[in-house]
Amino acid sequence: MVADTLMNSLTHPLRACLRKWTENNPPARRAYVSDAYGYAWQWLKDAEHYDQFCTIFPLWHRKRLILSVEDRRLSIEPVRHDDKTYEAYNRLVRKEGRADPVLGDPPAALLNLLRNRTKRRETWFRLKFDREVVSRLVEFHRATIARRSTLPDDWRFLNFSLKEYRAAMTTLQCMMHGWYLVRTMVANGGMKGLGYPSSVWLLEKDDLANQLADYTRVPRHSIDAILDLVTFGSNGILNPDIATQPLVGLGRGQVALAPFVFLNLNVERNLCTLLNQIKEERDHYSSLVDMKEDALIGEIRQFLADTEFEVIAGKLQSTDLDCAIIDRTNRCCLCLELKWFIEPAEIREIGDRTKDLKKGVTQAKALNDLFKRDDQRLRELLGIDPTYDFLSAVGSVNWIGMADVQAPSVPIVKVWHLMGELKEKGLAAIMSWLRQRDYLPKPGTDFNVVWSADWYGIMAPDPER
Repeated sequence: MVADTLMNSLTHPLRACLRKWTENNPPARRAYVSDAYGYAWQWLKDAEHYDQFCTIFPLWHRKRLILSVEDRRLSIEPVRHDDKTYEAYNRLVRKEGRADPVLGDPPAALLNLLRNRTKRRETWFRLKFDREVVSRLVEFHRATIARRSTLPDDWRFLNFSLKEYRAAMTTLQCMMHGWYLVRTMVANGGMKGLGYPSSVWLLEKDDLANQLADYTRVPRHSIDAILDLVTFGSNGILNPDIATQPLVGLGRGQVALAPFVFLNLNVERNLCTLLNQIKEERDHYSSLVDMKEDALIGEIRQFLADTEFEVIAGKLQSTDLDCAIIDRTNRCCLCLELKWFIEPAEIREIGDRTKDLKKGVTQAKALNDLFKRDDQRLRELLGIDPTYDFLSAVGSVNWIGMADVQAPSVPIVKVWHLMGELKEKGLAAIMSWLRQRDYLPKPGTDFNVVWSADWYGIMAPDPER
């Protein structure tokens, strides 16, 4: 949550810099300037407030807020006081609800290699990347990267494949972790100013492309297309986001890479978001979307392969049945209407994704009705009868919506949160867990709603209180 806040805030100053930038700007200075640092820090803190301010007017436009002006202050009143529990779930159950990949401490041999490749001076350092350093960093991250890669390897976009993009971007993430580790070591070693002049890696874009082509074996033309796509403000993006375009161009062929930014990226999610903002890419990407559901069902089958549960998908006369999980021993059946979309990051996307979830709720209700009517097609497809305990729910990969999309008879839960609990609790207990909404965080225990002036945020309770 802290990283999200900082990333969202950082976008606003960068947009301002991009709009005011000209070819005549002087080169970036690799030095600590006390006044400039203070101004930049204040600008970033103000940007946090501005980012909240930017959410007000889309909500007002969609009639979710009532605004009035009192003196020079905006007074904000919700149209209705929604239950914030579902919003808290979206924030507190990490992203896709999977168990977080755990990256252990780097081995001593890797740290020694990084030290040997680092040039130091009184206030700055440089890490000299080469094939050995990068391959060792990539190997250290390999298991973690694999667990975060969920989209089909054979997807191909207009100028590169998903496999090529993943190789280039995850290699950059590994290199930036190496840079971060070196800065931590030199700062702990007493370097003056904590190595601030080297906190961001500056180099020629052509040099970066050459290095990536060498380390990844991805063709240079694909590397060039990838770096162009992820350069902040490129490809006609009017309001660029540092999360989707993390490479910052500084003019004269120079680029900047910030370890904090690259280490907090979801490579695949951000690629999908970016492609949807570029018309030519969006049209091509839309043709791949249907493949995501098939891939998700395949992942679920693989995840449950070592259990007693059956996983069935099929078509009915009135609707598709995305995924049914059946426990024959305990005679229970959970049907999931699957939703795999890009996690919404702003108000317009929230509105669109809410419509998708509403459609899923309607389809889940239709399955519940078919079971109540003892529909023959449903019974034959699943091999069940009216004595089974039956529940239909919506399984979303990364977002379950707000209170306004919830229905008493149809739970909405993150798929991988559900899968993790299913293996521990069993299907019969999980169906009760869903019906009772026990998957949701409890207000006052797991989260508090904290109002700041007329605005609010979700935060974990202070364990000291």
